[in-house]
Amino acid sequence: ETMRDIEREMKTRVRKNGRDEDRRTGNMVWAEFIHTTSRPVDGVPDPQLHAHVFCLNATYDVSEARWKAGQFRGLKADAPYFQAMFRVRLAEKLKELGFGVERKRDDFEIAGIPASAVKRFSKRTEKIEQVAAERGITDPKRKAELGAETREKKNKHLSWDELRQAWDSQLTDKERQAVTATEKRDVPFGRPVHGEREAVDYALGNSFARGSVVSERKLLAEAMKRGVGSVTVEGVGRELARRPLIRGRQNGRDMATSPEMEAMEGKIIAFARDGRGK
Repeated sequence: ETMRDIEREMKTRVRKNGRDEDRRTGNMVWAEFIHTTSRPVDGVPDPQLHAHVFCLNATYDVSEARWKAGQFRGLKADAPYFQAMFRVRLAEKLKELGFGVERKRDDFEIAGIPASAVKRFSKRTEKIEQVAAERGITDPKRKAELGAETREKKNKHLSWDELRQAWDSQLTDKERQAVTATEKRDVPFGRPVHGEREAVDYALGNSFARGSVVSERKLLAEAMKRGVGSVTVEGVGRELARRPLIRGRQNGRDMATSPEMEAMEGKIIAFARDGRGK
């Protein structure tokens, strides 16, 4: 669903007849590969559901009736927005299956799985943190690069049953009971009321504390990250649209500010023009 949203916004460059602009094509060539395990540590991977989506640098321009290179700059700029959409949708679909979800910073975990088990099956993260500490690396971007530098080759010799046995052997009796109870989904989980309202309140307060004018997609991303597990993509969009913001476009992006921020900036400008400040 999120990739279809991304695809609808695909553009290509237009340079014919002296033009210098981008044209929306709305189509993209991409392939999805769903994986259920992480890279191995000491030969054995951890369970980890994730997807790799590869986008080819190709889009069909109907106006020119030919395939051309894609223009990915805008999509890349909105990566946090699309990532938040994906996580909200995944959390909602897990809830539809009867699982509970708990927000953890910008992401979520399945409710009922002990934190000790989550940590035990996060060996890649532990490995990267260990190497980072040894090298004195604290920058998040540099840590991300360590993922490629430290990963082992994939182990294709273990069958799924062998992997399950290896994972089961790492659990304590108490953790195993908790995982079993979570999988049975006997405990019903309710959806928090007014999740969208609280998430948007947080996004507005947090974003406008850092800047007077913010892109609407940044506001949406902040709200979705805050409300993952208690909001829907559509619900956050409707809630933000109801807010009395002052909206406009800047460099092709939908921007917004609050009436309070505009009034404050007006007072500052008037004060400077009056010669009492600078």
